[in-house]
Amino acid sequence: MQDRTKLLAGIVALSCIMSGCTKKAEEAADTVTASHPAAAPMDQAAESRTIVALDSAWMRQVVAKNVDSLMTYYTGDAVSYGFGPPASGSDQIRALYTNMVKSTITNPTITEGAVKFSDDGTMAFDHGKYTMTVTPPGGKASNEAGAYLNVWKKVDGQWKLAAEMSTPVTPPRM
Repeated sequence: MQDRTKLLAGIVALSCIMSGCTKKAEEAADTVTASHPAAAPMDQAAESRTIVALDSAWMRQVVAKNVDSLMTYYTGDAVSYGFGPPASGSDQIRALYTNMVKSTITNPTITEGAVKFSDDGTMAFDHGKYTMTVTPPGGKASNEAGAYLNVWKKVDGQWKLAAEMSTPVTPPRM
């Protein structure tokens, strides 16, 4: 989206220079607005359902140990905190999940907290809780519970993870 905005700004600036800047700024803005009508309002309920479905599909890919499919959920410059060392960019996130799926994950659950959107509808975040049983190679199974926060970005009409964070939540000690 930023690239399109920069391109549009460059075209408007070049047009202004070429025409000798004879139009007032307001007239130029009106011309740009008239040629690009406002986008239809976003259906937040539908978009929320899409993001919740993406969270579930993401977890299915983790359980299936399908790292290639998992990578389709991320922007190229995404960041990940949790499930291992911090990772930034496709290569590091791929390495993080390649290591993670060496363990067997069973009984996953995701409990959604909420989905919130930016005013322009190009970004969103969702958060919630998860549980799963993790069995490392040659190790004992352990029940894990935690909380997560995902930041989503609309890229070419698709929601992609731009950032994710998870943290274990331990039961209170009695």
